[in-house]
Amino acid sequence: MKRHFFILFVLIGTILFAAERGLTVKEIEVSEEVTSISQPVPSLLQEESIMKTDTDSASKNWETLQELNLNFRLPAKGQYGLQFMNFSQSVQPFGFPGCLSETAFQAVNKAPLWLQTELASVLAELEADKQTLWSNLILSTQDPYVDEICFCIAYSSPQYLNSAFALPELFTENAQLIYSIALELPYVEIIDTGTAISGGDYYSTTRYWKKDNSGQMQQITVPKELYYWYIVHLKLTDEIPAYINPLVIENNNTHNNNIAPPPTGKFWRGYLYNLQEGDYPVLRDTLMQCATLFNRDGIGNDAIRTIQWWINQQMSFTSNNERPHQPVRIITKHIGRCGEYADLTSAVARLALIPCTSILSYSLDHTWNEFWDENWVAWEPVNGYINNPLVYENGWGTVFGSVFEIRPDGLLTPVTDSYSEGVSTIVIQVTDSNQHTVDGARVVLAVWINSNRFDCDQYTDNNGIATFVVGDNRNYRARVETNFGLFPEIAGTYTQLIDNSVAGETYQYILTVPAEMPVPTLEELPPPTDPVQDYQFSVNYYSDGYYITGFTLWDDIYSLGVRPLHYKYIQTPGELSFMVMDSDNILFWQIDNFGSGYSHSGPAAEGTIAFSIPLGSDWYAFMDNSLHHRNAVKLNGELLFQHTGTNVQEETIPDALLKHSSYPNPFNKTTCLSLKADKDFEADISVLNLKGQVVKSWQNSYIKQGNSDIFWNGKDNNGLDVSSGVYFWKVYTKENTFTAKILLLK
Repeated sequence: MKRHFFILFVLIGTILFAAERGLTVKEIEVSEEVTSISQPVPSLLQEESIMKTDTDSASKNWETLQELNLNFRLPAKGQYGLQFMNFSQSVQPFGFPGCLSETAFQAVNKAPLWLQTELASVLAELEADKQTLWSNLILSTQDPYVDEICFCIAYSSPQYLNSAFALPELFTENAQLIYSIALELPYVEIIDTGTAISGGDYYSTTRYWKKDNSGQMQQITVPKELYYWYIVHLKLTDEIPAYINPLVIENNNTHNNNIAPPPTGKFWRGYLYNLQEGDYPVLRDTLMQCATLFNRDGIGNDAIRTIQWWINQQMSFTSNNERPHQPVRIITKHIGRCGEYADLTSAVARLALIPCTSILSYSLDHTWNEFWDENWVAWEPVNGYINNPLVYENGWGTVFGSVFEIRPDGLLTPVTDSYSEGVSTIVIQVTDSNQHTVDGARVVLAVWINSNRFDCDQYTDNNGIATFVVGDNRNYRARVETNFGLFPEIAGTYTQLIDNSVAGETYQYILTVPAEMPVPTLEELPPPTDPVQDYQFSVNYYSDGYYITGFTLWDDIYSLGVRPLHYKYIQTPGELSFMVMDSDNILFWQIDNFGSGYSHSGPAAEGTIAFSIPLGSDWYAFMDNSLHHRNAVKLNGELLFQHTGTNVQEETIPDALLKHSSYPNPFNKTTCLSLKADKDFEADISVLNLKGQVVKSWQNSYIKQGNSDIFWNGKDNNGLDVSSGVYFWKVYTKENTFTAKILLLK
């Protein structure tokens, strides 16, 4: 009996007194097994294009029937272009993983120009009803909120926007609160440059008052990208942006069980600002007393120190079994460790219109914040630290591995050099077994601290390179994960890199995945015979840059079984290809990256090419990013659907003719030219093809005053059916002539 009691006591003690994690992000399990040792290399590989580059000049003197704007973020293995439908001899947008409806195109065109690529790309990945929902939100929004709502949609994951958690009214409330709170805070104002009505590159940001080191007042404008990412965005780190029931205990696994619609559910921006609870101070009242955002001279009651005081009045540094991510729930509990403090600090600073982000050292189980005042300033309210980044190394005795900043979409950016006096750089290039560099490969870095601990991950650029800035005097290991294989080959194991890293040193490694990276296989066919050459595709494309693309490490939307991506924009053009395929080959291409194409340009950063469309089958003309393993490419330009120029000229309407119309148009069997005249007149009436040749005529027709109808059944003067295509009515009188375009579809 005593033995049973002792075992029970030990178990209870283990549960109650085990060291609490400071972080609330999902814990990452790490194997201690090292299966290989990698040696530094003096230089890295330079990659060449796998497929050939070929460009051509588009023909001139063609009339454009439809234009597809190629302002798009094209994902790896993705296509975007036009489908020619032989039955109707017309085109429609075609895309994989998706394309835009007319409503979505209108929403994108309403957005600021600088946002349109990302907005179009995320809308294209949505389910049809959700694409309409979010497009209609943009179209119904009025200034000054349009750019804020467009940004939040453009930089939210499709997985979140497709879910029931994402509500348009939340996005509207978020934008409205930003402006209403700004009107009440004396130290900050919103500056709007341009409007949605005027269009173009309109944007907003904030301007705030501060004191410099000598106590002089200054007014500072926040860079617009910081305004949108670190003030406007609804998401802080890993939580799901949603209305939260503050009274419901948050599930540590899903973190979504306390999501509830308003009025029960509350959104952190307005809830924290106006919260009145017992003897706790009201944030709104305290912030309204601040004349400056931050006083560098340390004198006076600025917004940063006010927020720090308010947080420490509200919170106690401890925790129980519940470790919430939602600020609404955190403030209701009034307890937390560094994870809860960092999330709450970000929320409070952002609602106070102060750019703020979270900083994390996962391997050392600690997180804190930075706010922006002309540069990023280290900040940890629970310990009273402001602008003291070396306190952890020199005061706590901490030796960091990686320290990184977390953008709301989950992108991790190394900032170790701000928090350590000595740093090393580890550069890893990933190749496949053929020594082709691999873009978008995940490189996982571990640091040895009594055991292997996850330290950070990065994704490779288009040269296959990932770079880590790490603390010195540490031992580092790494592993590589791709869609086609691992290195080392045993999942979860590591290769040893460097022991006792030296400050100031750069260590370069080439890590090879022992498998071939899948490469698209295109059989290029000669252009098909097109005796008529009446329709063509014409493309002029170029790339502005590309996106290092990776999976978000921590995001509570994972609870739905989906994995969102983050994108790091690199202003170096990416390569892609233009292809034309028939309906059979496009299926093989999408499924297995294998097929035959009739026109091909690239892979290249730019190109111009035309393809004459033979009638008789459907055709797909598209930009293609199958060359890349995971990285997306920023695409621009236009893809045109055109028909040949014609000798038929648009001419002046005869004086006697008051009105004319053609119906139906387009037509399949018979169309009618309806004329309305204010007097009688004689005319020669004919139907012309695109070459200006007469195919059908009515000579010396007598047009009476009033209404007259001329019918055409799609046959020529010999009674033979004409082919589908564009034709023109021509009415010739002694005074002058006029033409009207019609389209015959079979």
